[in-house]
Amino acid sequence: MSKRWLISLLLLPTLQLGAQSIRLTRYDAPNALYLNADRLYNFNMYERSRLELGVLWVSPSQTAAQQRKAFGQWTLSPYVAYGTGDHAWKYGMGAYLRLPGEHSVRLGMWAYNDLERAASRQLGEYRMLTPSLNNGIVTSRYSGVKGGGLDVFFTPLRGLKMQIGGRRTFEDLRFDSRGVYYPAREGGIKKEWTAFTELYARLDWKKSATLYLRAGRSTGEITRLYYQVLAQYDSDLGQSGLHLYGQTGFASIEAPYSRMFDLSGTAYSTYFFKNTFLTVRPNTFTANIFAHICLNYTAPLPLWECSWSSPRPFLQLNAMWGHLLEQNDIGGIMRDGLLLQAPYKGLLEPATGFDRLVHWGLLDVGFGVAYQICPESASYRLPEMTDNMAIIVVADFILDRYK
Repeated sequence: MSKRWLISLLLLPTLQLGAQSIRLTRYDAPNALYLNADRLYNFNMYERSRLELGVLWVSPSQTAAQQRKAFGQWTLSPYVAYGTGDHAWKYGMGAYLRLPGEHSVRLGMWAYNDLERAASRQLGEYRMLTPSLNNGIVTSRYSGVKGGGLDVFFTPLRGLKMQIGGRRTFEDLRFDSRGVYYPAREGGIKKEWTAFTELYARLDWKKSATLYLRAGRSTGEITRLYYQVLAQYDSDLGQSGLHLYGQTGFASIEAPYSRMFDLSGTAYSTYFFKNTFLTVRPNTFTANIFAHICLNYTAPLPLWECSWSSPRPFLQLNAMWGHLLEQNDIGGIMRDGLLLQAPYKGLLEPATGFDRLVHWGLLDVGFGVAYQICPESASYRLPEMTDNMAIIVVADFILDRYK
C-alpha cells in the first residue's frame, strides 16, 4: 500500500459524530458503513495495548445516488475491544436518530461495558492520529464501568452545540494507593460495584469554549450526592502563533474520587503531551477546585526550511493551582482509600524547545526541556534539580506531506 493512497484514505470526509472514518461501502450506496480509524489502537498503563474494532452504520446515506424520504437519519456505532494487559474484552453500542429540521436535533441511547479514566478532566475524545493530546495514557487510575444512558444533541444558536443526558452505571476502581491492582496484579481483589445515577449537560461554543455540568448520586458502602462544573477554553489566538488552553473546575465536597479532578502530569514519559504538566508525575495531584492555564507560542515561520528539516522554536508556560475542600495543613485528605494532595500553593512550569527539527517519514520530530517551579514551603516541592526537569521528544503526524 503506497503512502499516498493511505493518506487519501484517512482524509476522507468525516461523520458528524467527529470520528476519523474510512468508508467501507460505495459512495452512492443507499446506506453507508464506516470503520472508526481513530480508535484502532491505544496504549495506557492499565490495558497496555488496546485493540479496538468499531464501525458506524448510517441510514440513509447523505451521498446516496437516490435520496430516500425518511423521518430522520439513523446511526449505529457498535465496537469491541481487547486489552493485552488486563486480558479483558470490552464492548458497547450507540444508536442515534437525527431528526429533520434546522436545529440538527439528534437523539441517542447507548450502553457499554468498558473502562473510564478516573477523575478525568479531558473533554475531548481519544484520537489515534493525535497522540500529543492523549495524555491519559500514562495514568494507571481507571474504573471499570458498565451501564447505559440517553442523550439529546441540538444547536439552539449558530456556533453553539448542546448536549443534555442522563446515565446509570455501575463502577469499580481498578487501582489503590500503590497503583494498578486488579486484574493486572496477581492476587488483586476486585472492589465492589458502586452504582451511579447522573444527569449532565454540555455546551460547546465554536469548538473553543466548553462548559460541562454534572450532578449525581452514588450508592455503595455509603451514599453520596454530588455535583461538578468544568469550564475549558482551547484555541489559537489569531495567526500570531499563540495558543491558549485553560480550565477551571469545582467538584462538591461529597464527590467520590472518580468525580474529582486529576491534575497530574506526564513526568517520566519522554513524549511531549499538550495541555499538561511535563514535570509532574502521574497520579500526584487531585483537587475539588482548580485552575490551570497553558500558554504556548510556536514561531509561525521556520528558522530554515529544507526537505529534512524546518525547525520552529516554541515557548510554553504552564500554571496551576488546586484545593481539596477537606485538606489539612499539608494539603492531604483520604478519599476512597487514597491519600490525595492538591497543588494548594501553586505550580509553574516554563518549557522551550524546537518543533519539526527533523522530518522522518510521516513524523515531524523535535525536542524540548521543561522545569518545575513552586514555593519552597510547599509540601510537594521536589528537592533535587533533576527531579524538577523533563527532557522530551516532540513528534507530530504530518499526513499531507505526500499529497
